Amino acid sequence: LRELVIIVMLTEGLLHYFPWRMLIGRELPRLAAYTLGLLGMMAPLTAWLMDRGEVEIIQTLWITIISAGVSVFALYGLDHYLDLSRRDIEAGQREQVMINQLKDKGDGSTNET
Repeated sequence: LRELVIIVMLTEGLLHYFPWRMLIGRELPRLAAYTLGLLGMMAPLTAWLMDRGEVEIIQTLWITIISAGVSVFALYGLDHYLDLSRRDIEAGQREQVMINQLKDKGDGSTNET
């Protein structure tokens, strides 16, 4: 167990301090960082369990991990879609305000009191 803990700690440290910006030209996206962090823990644990013949536990573990991952990825996609929809609505509202202001100027009317 001690070796597993050391391997996981070293893997997570390597992933944390890896020069992602140099490799991909920007910071590592949050979702990718979460995924790599999880894999940094679960890949060594899977190998450790496999060495002990715990196939059923490995299957259960990865079914759980994949289910959670699909859920998180889907929710990130939903958040992105909702953000785009909100921006589209706000852009439409700004456009309508501009159109109304141009109509008011075209009518020669003023809003001064």
